[in-house]
Amino acid sequence: MRTITDPADRFDIPFTADEKRTLLGILAFQRDTLRWKCSGLSSELLAYRHAPSTLTLGGLLKHLAVIEAAWVNVTFAGTVETPSWYTQYEAQRERTDWTFATAVDDSAEQLLTWLDEAQRVTERVVAEADLDAIAQEPFWDGERATLRWILLHLVQEYARHLGHADLIREAIDGSAGI
Repeated sequence: MRTITDPADRFDIPFTADEKRTLLGILAFQRDTLRWKCSGLSSELLAYRHAPSTLTLGGLLKHLAVIEAAWVNVTFAGTVETPSWYTQYEAQRERTDWTFATAVDDSAEQLLTWLDEAQRVTERVVAEADLDAIAQEPFWDGERATLRWILLHLVQEYARHLGHADLIREAIDGSAGI
């Protein structure tokens, strides 16, 4: 399980690399920032809610693990590996907020394991594909995206939620920083 306790240990984004390595580098940095924001916290603290929001760091971990797996493993690659959280999803399928709402029932170790799994599969799928390749599965409106679009969307998704993570972590213990 990859742990980041110091922001200086985050992935070092290459300044001179091809497009795929640059995209993966930026994504890795975002992932490491999430791990840093969640480092050293118990399952109880990962479930902390800073009113009036119901977001938790655990919910963000679970959401981003599921989103990454859904976009790359399932939508783009056509499910090269069934995610280990999938049975939980099947039981909660009717809930649109299940990743956020159910994370309080998951341990810190489980949440980080799901994140590791999603990232491992993403790295494998991306290594074997071209950025212009089209997803095997359509998404909600029937459109199919390129791998490039999916990776950029993941960077956007992580970055959006890292702002939430900053605020929640600061509310927990005063820890701040980017």
